[in-house]
Amino acid sequence: MNKPTGLSLFKGSGLIALKVRDFRLYWSGLVAQVMGQHMYQFSLGWLSFEITGSQAQLGLIHLCAFLPQFSLTLVGGVLADRIDPRRLIQGAQTLSAISVIGIGLLALFGRVEIWHLAVGGFIFGLVNAVDEPSRASFFPRLLPKSHLSSGIPLIAMAFGTSRMLAPSIAGFIIAAAGAPTVFLMCALGMSVMISMLFLVRPASSAAAAHGSLLGNLSDSLRYIRANEVFTCVILAALLNATFLMGYIHVLPVFAKVVLNVDARGLGLLASAAGLGALCGLFTFPWLQARTTPRTAILYALSLFSSALIGVGLSTWYSLSCMLLFAVGLGQAHFMTSCQVILQTLVDDRYRGRVMAVFTLVWGLVYLSGFLLNITGSITGPRIALAGSGVIVLGYVWLSLARSRALRNLVMPAKEAI
Repeated sequence: MNKPTGLSLFKGSGLIALKVRDFRLYWSGLVAQVMGQHMYQFSLGWLSFEITGSQAQLGLIHLCAFLPQFSLTLVGGVLADRIDPRRLIQGAQTLSAISVIGIGLLALFGRVEIWHLAVGGFIFGLVNAVDEPSRASFFPRLLPKSHLSSGIPLIAMAFGTSRMLAPSIAGFIIAAAGAPTVFLMCALGMSVMISMLFLVRPASSAAAAHGSLLGNLSDSLRYIRANEVFTCVILAALLNATFLMGYIHVLPVFAKVVLNVDARGLGLLASAAGLGALCGLFTFPWLQARTTPRTAILYALSLFSSALIGVGLSTWYSLSCMLLFAVGLGQAHFMTSCQVILQTLVDDRYRGRVMAVFTLVWGLVYLSGFLLNITGSITGPRIALAGSGVIVLGYVWLSLARSRALRNLVMPAKEAI
């Protein structure tokens, strides 16, 4: 059998995966969970800035979430290859829901302080360190191999679209009913995922990894290093996450300081990015059927970084909304492209660990929020965001565009669908 080309890797997507009962249940629970998570994340930032008025302290909240997530995600990936990932997800989401309810009750009774928010951020990062690699390892067991290329974009886009839509919803709810209502809704979304996991019947997993945790981790890093495509895709995603993906955490500052709008205006800004991500959900199958992985990644990351440079330079509210639409579109296409490549090519034995390295991206979002806010407190938020965009755009065309691994990307015959 001939090996398919890089273009063939990007064909065959659709909504066929949603016809599979177990995947459909899991996907609906995932949407509810991630919506809750990102509403919570957004509300923590908003409440922190409301309490302190300090962009630096807002950055510290994100740092509290970043430290456990970034330092423990690789361990979470090892656990996902050794323990039933369904149990890991349920345990992580139970802890998360308890934490969110606690913050919500403190806010409801007017007793919340900045250190409470810092602890909430820390627990959120700790939970994600286990939850994200476990989810990446679990959902392929709900689909036949022939449906995997359909399921991967749906998972990625559910996550990406929720990441974009949730802040806008939270902004409107904060303005209408206050932050405590948002926190209680977040806990409800996490509870939906816990319930759905009791209803699904996953296929048997590959043989569990044996040996020490450190040995499993070292083995996975060697596996990634030996595959130039994995190295290239993961490096691009991690660099982008470090410098730019935390832009959502500086939107409260742009709303108040640069554009002079309230929580409703902030909600519309986030909605613009959410609408762009939603368009990405519907256009990604069209994109992947008509281009190569390399072209898609270069286009999407260029669009994402260029649009955020524009957001940093803009002082017009309407223009900022239009640029954030492009931000959402570019981010959705880029992250989905990366996950399609990794999930399609990875060996099942290494899936949890390889995807754990990739999901460091979501931990780095908090570092990015911290760096953008700290830098913004010194240089101003506009220079901080635009400067970070220039760094990523430069990397795209000075390094990523010249990658032979992406240009010659093929998919092993045994993974062909």
